[in-house]
Amino acid sequence: MHHIARLTLAALTATTLTACTTTNAGTPTTTSTTKSSAKPSGPGELDLQRFTSDPCSIVSTGDLATFGKFAAPKAEADGPNGPSCAWDGKDPLEDSSYQVVLVVKGATLESFREANKSRKVFRETTIAGYPAISYDTASGTLDCNTAIGTSDKEAVLIQATVGDSDKTYAGKPCDAAEKFGTTVMSKLKP
Repeated sequence: MHHIARLTLAALTATTLTACTTTNAGTPTTTSTTKSSAKPSGPGELDLQRFTSDPCSIVSTGDLATFGKFAAPKAEADGPNGPSCAWDGKDPLEDSSYQVVLVVKGATLESFREANKSRKVFRETTIAGYPAISYDTASGTLDCNTAIGTSDKEAVLIQATVGDSDKTYAGKPCDAAEKFGTTVMSKLKP
């Protein structure tokens, strides 16, 4: 299975997330964070339940085209954190891969933050007006996770693995995960 599957199993089983911050040289650094409320301060809570039966319908073929070439999407109905959809790159070694997990089984942005704030690569950000974190357990140059708080009970997890032919995000997987997250959030808003 592709890089994203390996990342998915580790990230979801442990119910942890990591974020990235990069310096101008592209070297990830750790940022300090302060404890914040578990309730997202975004534009309003989002209902993820309307997509749980078909998480692959969140992102359209047209949206995917802006991120690269992909094999057919693979849905998982009952993952550890909730249903998910993976879009593996057409050529797993060359093309980037993404996964969206609808976190509806108890984990929240705050739980992801607490579990991952000491990761090697970690940053807090905002995506589509919603609080988010991005992280990676390694160098932050190949894989990254971005968790977006959609309510005080649910979140969306984006996982990105950057392929060698992805010139836009080469060495910047957290940027890729956050950009994909922006696309996902635009589809989740009512």
